[in-house]
Amino acid sequence: MSDTDTAAVRTEGVWKVFHQEAEEVQAVRDVSLTVGRGEFTALAGPSGSGKTTLLNLIGGLTRPTEGRVEVAGRDVTAMSNRDLAQLRLDQVGFVFQAYNLLPVLTAMENAEFPMLLQGVPADERRARVHELFERTGMTGLEDRRPGKLSGGQQQRVAVVRAVASRPALVLADEPTANLDSAASAALLDVMADLNRELGVTFVFATHDARVMDRSRRLVRMLDGRIDSDETRE
Repeated sequence: MSDTDTAAVRTEGVWKVFHQEAEEVQAVRDVSLTVGRGEFTALAGPSGSGKTTLLNLIGGLTRPTEGRVEVAGRDVTAMSNRDLAQLRLDQVGFVFQAYNLLPVLTAMENAEFPMLLQGVPADERRARVHELFERTGMTGLEDRRPGKLSGGQQQRVAVVRAVASRPALVLADEPTANLDSAASAALLDVMADLNRELGVTFVFATHDARVMDRSRRLVRMLDGRIDSDETRE
């Protein structure tokens, strides 16, 4: 089996340069990285290291200044916005730092929303979300809108939304932010179970030692480049 067949994500010589007034910011600098299918990988580094920008490049939320990004063997950099949106709906789950929950929907409706777009039957949608809410301590909060949830509770809804549709790839930006140790452990357990049982690939951007400790591969970034790459058992 070729590397292309086994790669969930591949970046080749990727740069991302932002222009802020008269200043040029090289957020990602010449990054080549392959993440195999079924990996549980953390991109770690301090603020400004490029880890979140790289995550957004992988998900097609921003396009590289130079280089190539592939997801499941498909060249993300060559896709139209419409094709990118379909790829994200079908294969990629996102956990954003800002949660990005829809304020007019309940916690349950927010978690179900990607599956609704996918055409998953209502009973199956609800069963999946109920199970994940139970596992993450959200039972009883299904009918609350985001404005009535704490930051930690909104974070849990965002994680459930990302994984409930069972995507092939989950990209998670600081998924344990605003969570205490018990809630963090519960979420990581859910994600580790999906990784092990269904082969879902996870890539985290994090500076949380709890996420780094649980990851089986730790890619450290510094100043927009990969500083080290460690695989654990």
